[in-house]
This record gives sequence, structure tokens and C-alpha cells, in this order.
Amino acid sequence: MRGRMKTLAHRYKMSGLSKMAYYGRPLTGLLLAAALVAAIACSSDEEVVPTSVTEAPTSVSSGSVATAAPQATSAAVDAPAATGPYGTLTVALSDIGFPATVPSTTAVRTGMFLQAWGVYETPFVWAIDGPVIEPLLATEWTMNDSGTEFTIKIREGVQFHGGWGEVTADDFVWSFEDEISEDSIHSNIGTAREMGATMTKIDDYTILLKIDRPNIFFFNAYMTNTGGGALSVVSKKRVAELGTEAANLDLSGGTGPYKFVKWEPGNQVELEAADGYYGNAPHFQTIKILEIKEAATQVAALETGLIDAAIIPAPLAESINAVSNLQVNAAGIPGAFRIYPQGNFCMETTLDGVPLDPWPRPGYDPEIPWVGDCNDPVSQENATKVRRAMAESIDRQTMVDTILGGYGQPSYLPEVTGPLLERIYRDKWFIPYDVENAKKLLVEAGYPDGFDVTLRVTTGSHPLETELGLAVAQYLTALGLNVQTIVLTYSGNRPGVVAREQNDLWMRSSGAGGAAPPEQVMLNRSPENAFNPGFERIEPLQIIRGMTAVTTEAELDVLREELYDWFNASQAIIPVILADQLMAINTDVIGGWERSGGRSGITDFDKVTHAGG
Repeated sequence: MRGRMKTLAHRYKMSGLSKMAYYGRPLTGLLLAAALVAAIACSSDEEVVPTSVTEAPTSVSSGSVATAAPQATSAAVDAPAATGPYGTLTVALSDIGFPATVPSTTAVRTGMFLQAWGVYETPFVWAIDGPVIEPLLATEWTMNDSGTEFTIKIREGVQFHGGWGEVTADDFVWSFEDEISEDSIHSNIGTAREMGATMTKIDDYTILLKIDRPNIFFFNAYMTNTGGGALSVVSKKRVAELGTEAANLDLSGGTGPYKFVKWEPGNQVELEAADGYYGNAPHFQTIKILEIKEAATQVAALETGLIDAAIIPAPLAESINAVSNLQVNAAGIPGAFRIYPQGNFCMETTLDGVPLDPWPRPGYDPEIPWVGDCNDPVSQENATKVRRAMAESIDRQTMVDTILGGYGQPSYLPEVTGPLLERIYRDKWFIPYDVENAKKLLVEAGYPDGFDVTLRVTTGSHPLETELGLAVAQYLTALGLNVQTIVLTYSGNRPGVVAREQNDLWMRSSGAGGAAPPEQVMLNRSPENAFNPGFERIEPLQIIRGMTAVTTEAELDVLREELYDWFNASQAIIPVILADQLMAINTDVIGGWERSGGRSGITDFDKVTHAGG
């Protein structure tokens, strides 16, 4: 049948604070961290002990986002613009990471950069104005009646940057196979392995993608711009001639409207409009991306005209809006802040019974209060009480009011944002702020005097990650825990996570993004995935396995309620807040900035228009 399936997510509808942020809500001043600490201290009879902070800056990598189930189209890309690109657009990011242009060696945030900056491309892309898939490197797709085979037509005549030749089925197949190869560190390989996914060449411009059983999320996860987990099509010839190590650092290749001129980790990236691009020509000839770590420095750069756009923290928004040529807007659906209580490695085999290697995982320690003995029901019950106690010790609304200035909301479901949250939320999942009950739970679990805990706070997705992390540390301290806080970049933390070595608390944020069904990637982190946030539990994976085989939204929502009942009861992931992402732009330079449905923030440079037309 022709691949035009009913979408599984509604278009994001702004409401409450988000709507006001989009439509010119005055940005108010707010109380900063000192006021929050005072509020925490007043809420408990325990002394608030300062936490320690260490820095470990490295290049950054981050998690991915996704959108709804697929709909197909075979519409043609518009003809190139009549006038060529001109001028320079300069933006700032807090960390620009490190180049990696071979799929198996590409961590998710680098993959997002490659695609979101318009250098590398996915087969399909989400439309600007709705949850519909549009053609990019592929022009159309069809699916068989059982939902296990996808025939994909490749756009003819597309050339790789740098003279590496035309994109063909061989490049698609090689890129896919390399991405899911045995030693791959790519974040999006678990589902493909679990589903027995294969890609084969039918002819030079046609490929066949097959899976062992229907999976309602699969096509979306691999064929569209759902984030760094999506397939970037790489030149097979380029990697074969250069070798993996050299190809990883080589800046040629790609097929998008922009090509790399330079990539200096820790400093800057420069892009240039690619000659002969098959789609619409971009408006700006040159894009400069500067790494500026401090938000205040980014704002100063905006005010002096050094940069034209940046993601900024809410406390600085009011002063930015006061500058005549600067404007602040919400950029996409709020991002999720959550705590991973790591070390919960309670699976000895995959969901299909294949023994894990290594087992036990290096980070598994049954003596850790929030982990417990996986084979002892009493120990598991006590570990659950500990996680629940930590969840109830956090005053989410105060964090939103004082640190975010109202630009966000408390979170009670792990990873769930946007229209999905609006549709499925149940009051039974509410997590109260109840320090006294939290202390009672600790006593019941056998920890009347608390325990030592390290809280890792990773940066790179939101400018207030450190402040929010320190606030959580203060709440845990008020609960009676001895907290040490470590602040480091995402990629500085990632190797230990991938190796299943970490067993402390990890507070992570995701930048604003699309309305991702979290069961697709964020919660479906099986032991087969290269990346795992620090827990392997069979219960949610069994429910998600059932979700992949359904065909209607109503069936999905029944299983979603079962899934989130489990997460709420277990607090295997502790949700904290959803934070709006605010972007400031220089209106003397930027006229408009559209984004495809799979992205938000500092992305889609080819869709930025010049001020004045």
C-alpha cells in the first residue's frame, strides 16, 4: 500500500505559558538561585549544606528527539531561488562538539549537528507546517501490507560535496549497515538490531528496508530528521578511500545546502552555501557558529552585534528585549529535565533471551540505596522507596518560578513533552512536594540518616542546566542526603554511560524539540543500544514491545497508560521540569526563521531569511 499512514501525534498546540512566550508575553524579572536556596531552607527543618562543584569541560554530545508516525509524500522539491545566497549569519552555541562523519563513530549530538546545520541529509524530513514527511534524499516510499517491508526511491543526480560522486543505493546501504555495525557507538542502533533490520539494493536508485515484525515507530526512527539518531547518508567511496579515522575528521562529503569550511572544536564552525544544491538555495552565503560557553557572554555578543542569534536563559531575556534590534522568542516544545538513578541493571539477557556481555554490568552494585539487589524483592521495594523519596523532595514549581521565571512547568512523566503530554496525562501521576513523607520513606527503606550521593549535571542543551542542577542538589541535601555535585559536558559523561559503568544520579536536560513519542527512542533503550541512561529493566521494554505492533492511536494510549503507571510507581526515571527554550535574534539581520517539524533552536540555516526580505 502507498505509505500514507495516519499520524500518531497531533501538531503541537501552544497553551498557557508557552503560548504567551510565542505571542509577546512580557518577560519578567525573576529570583535567582540565592532566593531558591532560601526557599528550600525554609521548607525544611534540616540544615542546608552547600554542595561541591567540579568542572570537566569537553566536547558535547546529547540526546535525540523525534516526532510522529510516518506519512509519505512524493512531492517535488521547489526549484532553486532566482537570486543566490549572500551575507553572513553568525550564531553562538555553548559547545560545538567534535566532527565525526562516519555513522558508526557518530554520537547523537554530532549527528544532530550534521543534519540540523544542513550539511548532511536524511532520506526524508518533517514538514514545517504539520506532521507530514516530505522528500529529501529519497523521493517516495511504499510499504507492504504486513508493515515489514519498505521500498524507498532515491533522488537521482544528487552529488556529494567534495567531488565524491553521485548518491546511490550503495551509499544508503553502506551508511545503514555501518550505523548498526557491531562496534558502533551510534545511539539509534538498538531497535534496528532488535527488529532484525536489513537494507538491500534493488537498483541504483531503489532500496528495500525490511524488519522481522511490524514496528509502528521504526520508519520514523531511521528515515526522517528525528534528531541525531536518524540515518545520515554518507559516501561509501569517501570512507573506503580515506579510511575510517581520516574520514571521521574530513569535512568534505554531505549533500545539503551547506558544506563545511572549517570545524574547530571548542572554537568555531564555518559553513558555506553549496554550489549546485538540488533544492532551494539558502539565503545566507556563510554561516559562522561560535562556541561561547557563558550565557552572559553570548548576550553581550548579541548586544554588540558580534553574533546574530543565541539560545538565552530566562533571567536575561528582559534586558535583551529592551534592546531595539533584539527579539526573544520561544524556540520549540519545552525540553525535559530529569534524573536518571543509574546502576539499575537488572537484565541478564536481552528481551529475546540473548545473554548480555558483560554481565553483571560494571556499574551494578546492590548496596547502592536506589539500586538494591535485583534478585531480592524486599531490597527492590526499599530501592523504590528511596527513588520515590528523592522525587518527592523536589519543589518543581518553585524551580520553574524562581529559576525559569515561569517559562516552563513541573514534569511528572519521564521524557514526555508537547501534544502527547497534553493528551495522555492523568492526575494519578502527579508527584507531590512532600519532604516529610520523603523522609518517612527513607526511614522505611533503612536510611534514617541518609546516605552519600553524587549528582552529575551535564550541560549543552539549556543555558540554566547548572543552576537547575544545583537547586536539585539543595533539595536532596534538605532531605538529609550528603550530596556532591559534578558539572560536566554531556560528552564528558557519555563514555561511562555507554560502558554501563556509572551508578550515581545523573541530571540531564534535552533542548527544545519536536513532539517525540518517547517510546520510540527515549524510553526504548534496550541493552542492545550503544547508549543507555543507566538502567536496564525488562518491564518497560515488554510494554513497549507490545506498543510497536499496534495500529491505532487508541491502542497505543492504552499501553501508554500501563507504561507510565510503571514509571510513576518505580521512579526509574525521576522527572523534574519542562523548560522553555528561548532564542534571541538580531532583527537587523534576520527576517524570518522557519524550522522543520523535527527540529528547533539553532538549526535549519537554509530557512533563515534576510531582514527586509
